[in-house]
Order: sequence, then C-alpha cells, then structure tokens
Amino acid sequence: MSEIKQIQVGFTYTKNLGNFENVKVDAGVKIDVAPGEDPDELYEKAYKNMKQQIKKGLIEAKGGF
Repeated sequence: MSEIKQIQVGFTYTKNLGNFENVKVDAGVKIDVAPGEDPDELYEKAYKNMKQQIKKGLIEAKGGF
C-alpha cells in the first residue's frame, strides 16, 4: 500500500437569494502529509476549517448586496 503524501479538501456552498439570484462560496486547501501524520485526522481538521471559511464568505457576501 502506498503512503498518502498530499490531500485536498474542498467545500462549495450555493445559497439561493431569491429572485433567480444565487451566491456561491468556495473554499479549498491542499495539505502535504508528513510521514507519521494521520491523513484522516488532517482531513477532518481541514474540513472544519473549510466550513468556517464558507460561513465567513457568506457573511462577507451579504455585505455586498
């Protein structure tokens, strides 16, 4: 079995604003996995961070409307 050297985590959220308008917020990251690190643990941490970034992006997008 080969060792995982890098993982990529992404999250996209599309919010319907009504009146046929949407806002789409994307967040993503690539992480190098060091020997001995657990890729699943890194993925979980990155996924939680992506969700926070999406929330932040939605808040900022509201200010633009």
